[in-house]
Amino acid sequence: MADPGSVANFNRIADRYDRHPGQFGCRRADEDVLDALDDVAPRTVLDIGCGTGRLLHRVAGRWPAAELTGIDPASEMIRVARAKLPAATLLTGTAEHLPVGDGTIDLVLSTTSFGHWSDQPAGLREVARALAPHGRFVLAEHTPPPVWSRRLLRLFGDLPAHHDQPTTRRLVEGAGLRVVRAGRVRGGLLLVVAVPA
Repeated sequence: MADPGSVANFNRIADRYDRHPGQFGCRRADEDVLDALDDVAPRTVLDIGCGTGRLLHRVAGRWPAAELTGIDPASEMIRVARAKLPAATLLTGTAEHLPVGDGTIDLVLSTTSFGHWSDQPAGLREVARALAPHGRFVLAEHTPPPVWSRRLLRLFGDLPAHHDQPTTRRLVEGAGLRVVRAGRVRGGLLLVVAVPA
């Protein structure tokens, strides 16, 4: 069976992904991320693992003057995102090779995609490189399921690399970022907010 986090799987479900966002935990993650951003007014926003652009669409409504960039390894997800965000820059790519200049992004977002990054430390170093000196990184991700659930899920393929809060904090700080907030939010998601160190 295909890896549930694989690019091929996301390409296959792209056209129907938005019709059932609750099943993926993404709507709740989007809300929690936006709730953590009441005190910012970014000029540039990068969404890593932007999928179909649902969060970027909400970001555009909140900060209409912001320059939006989304990146996702699944080309079909990007195709769907382009239909709803014609003014945004939407690219097929990965967190490990961000197509932006050093220190150019005010706000970097990643909601429920971090577990799918193939090299999380490298991706986080790219986030640190891309963030403007006053920038902010907001990560919302699932935590590891219980052991019995992991065993069952492994029958269906590889699991995303989800971590507990201390491990996620170490990874983020190891990339040269300073965590200013970390904790669980609705639905058991882990929310981490970090700034340049």
